[in-house]
Amino acid sequence: MRAFGWKALAVLSLSVAGPAMASGLDFKLGNATGYDIASVQMSPAGSDQWGEVNMGEDALDDGTAVEISFTGDPDSCKWDLKVDWAEDYPATVWQSVNLCNVSEITLHYDRDTDETTAELK
Repeated sequence: MRAFGWKALAVLSLSVAGPAMASGLDFKLGNATGYDIASVQMSPAGSDQWGEVNMGEDALDDGTAVEISFTGDPDSCKWDLKVDWAEDYPATVWQSVNLCNVSEITLHYDRDTDETTAELK
């Protein structure tokens, strides 16, 4: 992963959006990047105030998934998602993810294009 986070904005790869989860902002995060995730942070869209979410584990290993639950304004659907990698790579950020319409986010990394994408369901 040469320049994992060098892209100014990671590409969002949208899938068919599913219904909002009953608990509002909660979602399942899958890691299919080939790299381990050290932490996940959420922020209301456009805010500089990041809050770390509890993954229930020290890291999210490649090939695994975890339920993400965090407290935020339930009337605010759009959130920024920041992933910090277990290895020494720059963080990757996705902006304005509509968590009112997303119940699952799977992260992918393409070595050929050096892009990290998020598949939203």
